[in-house]
Amino acid sequence: MNTAPGSHATRINPKLPARDLRNVGSMHSKVIKSTHHLDFDLLRIAKRMTLPMSGRTLIFDGEADQNAFVDFWFHEYRVNWKSLVESLDPVAAGLEPLELEVLEAHRQARTSFFATEGVLPDSHQIRLRDLLEPDRPETLLTDMGLCGTMQRIGVRIAMFSRRLVVRGLAMTSGFSFGFEPKHVPGILDAYRQRTKRMAPPDLSVARFAFFFQKHRERGVEQAYQDVV
Repeated sequence: MNTAPGSHATRINPKLPARDLRNVGSMHSKVIKSTHHLDFDLLRIAKRMTLPMSGRTLIFDGEADQNAFVDFWFHEYRVNWKSLVESLDPVAAGLEPLELEVLEAHRQARTSFFATEGVLPDSHQIRLRDLLEPDRPETLLTDMGLCGTMQRIGVRIAMFSRRLVVRGLAMTSGFSFGFEPKHVPGILDAYRQRTKRMAPPDLSVARFAFFFQKHRERGVEQAYQDVV
């Protein structure tokens, strides 16, 4: 299971460990197979995301960029006003019950920019505060790697990610962009200037592209690891 700083949970269901939810990778392959006839063109998707290209070759800086591209492909780019996860016919795709739950979680998920407020080391959790919607209550993130790093070096970060919830387990969709706290005020000011006159239907795509660009400019390098 690939995890990134930002995979988080409000509580763990002992009958369904987090790794079991993360391992529902078959759903993603079924989504792609069942929507191949739709016009989700990878080059157009990359251009909309502002991913660098050389001719017809997509240029990724690393695994974080690759994971973000897949997330943008699934959730943000639209054909006939629907994203890939919204376009899927779950019956035709042959989704199993848990895959249906995961699909619905993806359909309901949203991106935001979060500040890490502290750690709960005994449960490997991190407290998150929503910087784009500060009236929302704090949420807990369960991430052993990030929690351990924050404990060890005593550093807080800010992170842009997509949060989804399945059976009470809140986690990211598979990507996150980390930033040093000193950059947060400038990033927030620039984001508000970029989006202040933007129509609501365009906001989600613009938000993703904005934070992707900022991450390429000044993001924190992320480490991915296998969890067994």
